[in-house]
Amino acid sequence: MGINPKLNNKIHNEDCLKFLKKLPNNSIDLIVSSPPYNLGKEYEKRVALKKYLNSQKEVLTECYRVLNNTGSIFWQVGAYSENGILIPLDIPFFNILEELNMQPRNRIIWARQHGLHARNKFSCRHETILWFTKSDKYKFFLDQIRVPQKYQNKKSYSGDNKGKLSSNPDGKNPGDLWVFRNVKHNHEEQTIHPCQFPEDLIARIILSTTKKNDVVFDPYMGTGTVAVVAKEFDRIYLGTEIEKKYLKTAELRINNKHDKKKEFANLKNLREFVKKNKIKNYSDFKFQKQISKKPSLESKIYSEEHHKNALYERLLFEENCFSSDIKNMPRPEDPLKHNHGLFKRKKWIRRLLFNL
Repeated sequence: MGINPKLNNKIHNEDCLKFLKKLPNNSIDLIVSSPPYNLGKEYEKRVALKKYLNSQKEVLTECYRVLNNTGSIFWQVGAYSENGILIPLDIPFFNILEELNMQPRNRIIWARQHGLHARNKFSCRHETILWFTKSDKYKFFLDQIRVPQKYQNKKSYSGDNKGKLSSNPDGKNPGDLWVFRNVKHNHEEQTIHPCQFPEDLIARIILSTTKKNDVVFDPYMGTGTVAVVAKEFDRIYLGTEIEKKYLKTAELRINNKHDKKKEFANLKNLREFVKKNKIKNYSDFKFQKQISKKPSLESKIYSEEHHKNALYERLLFEENCFSSDIKNMPRPEDPLKHNHGLFKRKKWIRRLLFNL
């Protein structure tokens, strides 16, 4: 028994648990979501951790029931912080999913330069995506998501394959460390939602684990990233969202339309609308999270490779600065031009550290 066609390609404004109970067994091919982290964000009410995890277990139990035997769950979580204690949520969620007899495939680290700040412990600079499958007969399509080899022209130097390429010329497995740019300021996809998936991250998940016309479900749809990407790649999308303002924004994104006030969900939609309709004067249009009075179509768009290199470069610079400080040596020049000359440690701090 399949899903009622009337429910497909829609985001339903109702509680996800109630909606899940309406769906038949083995009817969903992929479930991908980022549940509330119980941090007290605008879209969630903070509750005791045990109560939060119990409610999540109810949702995941229903997700398991409706998931196809060849299907996958990607559950993206961060950390729960209370009274200075940090609890990585992937640890209890891993246990919950294993108790449901699901099979762990990957623990994906989504690294970023910015995140949860801290004073008395190291700042949190990554979140986790848990990938579990319902069985060993799961779908995975590596060819859809390959990335360039590090040594693209490397050849075998001996044996039967001497002189032949030693790796797949179409690219390699992207691995379990992802650095897709966080959807914040100056990101063309940014909407009113404070915690939003990058579309490219969702595209990697959908393309690697589903085929065309498979059903993709997000129980916490937010402003619709999973639906937008599923539609783009000819998958059937399904989801729930209890916040009406997010649902409205999601519908604008999915349909690539503006509202009665000529406001688009984000800069990306405005760009696409202007390009498609060959509009030269677009000053009457706006987009959510627009800071200036007039919209700019020039917000920078960078590749995943760029963000990976930028992250590596920044982390390496920070570590080199630390090494220089403890050895009482000059710091290296900051690779960011706008910081040139600003990050040399002040003399009084050096005296404090090294009694100079």
